[in-house]
Amino acid sequence: MNAASEAQARRVARYYRWLDGLSFFRERRAEGEAAHPVHRALTDPNGGPPSPLVVHRLMLEGVALPEGFRALDAGCGYGATMLDLAPKLGGVWLGLTLSPEQGARGMAAVRAAGLEGRVRIEVASYDAPPPGPFHLIYGIESLIHSADPAATISGLAATLAPGGWLVVVDDMPVEAMPDEARRRLEGFRRFWRCPVAPSRAGWRTALEAAGLSVQHERDLSPLLRVRSMEQAAPRLREITWKQRLLGPLAVRLEAEIGGIFLETLQTEGLVEYRVMAARKPG
Repeated sequence: MNAASEAQARRVARYYRWLDGLSFFRERRAEGEAAHPVHRALTDPNGGPPSPLVVHRLMLEGVALPEGFRALDAGCGYGATMLDLAPKLGGVWLGLTLSPEQGARGMAAVRAAGLEGRVRIEVASYDAPPPGPFHLIYGIESLIHSADPAATISGLAATLAPGGWLVVVDDMPVEAMPDEARRRLEGFRRFWRCPVAPSRAGWRTALEAAGLSVQHERDLSPLLRVRSMEQAAPRLREITWKQRLLGPLAVRLEAEIGGIFLETLQTEGLVEYRVMAARKPG
């Protein structure tokens, strides 16, 4: 792992350490969700209720896995994706998170679900992945934190088994946008600790440079539940002055402001929420 990636890993670890103890996560824990999904709730195209679990099914469309496969969750958070999919699909699952708090809470949920031996969470960076081989590697809203996405993809691809899959689910800005929207994008990147945030073309280039072939992709943006700038403006005004007042202590407010910037860009079609599944030659 290079120096830039190491510095970014420390930055992201601090970010999630702050967020873990703050209101969004505390409120969810109060509801008894020990390992809740941190990623987006999507409208279910099959008619089910909106849920963060919908993306788990959609990201694996067309992905065939062998018996006894090994899967790596590159940026697993609390492990909710593995907790959802392991009982349904079988296999052996390993999740990587930079947050000791997320790892501890996730492993408690793994034990409570009786999945020890099949699901494990380690505190480690996806830029220093275990050797594998893995038949499935995926990152849901996590690889966007990479300081060097091409190097991250190359490192992960090297651990894939022949015929294995690497699936990216993330927010992908369009190549060209107005200056005002570009400023919101830069705010999102800064507040969510996403220094690069590649476009669709950027991710495809990285996957192909790593020797993978994109087999399937889909724009999931129509399934998002997002606000326009008009809808979000009152809340944005309310919290922006507080964020400026608190400075470096305003991590939660930064995260919320970044989320509002992202929502409005998605509403305007300037950031797409996409799934991209690539395969290693078998």
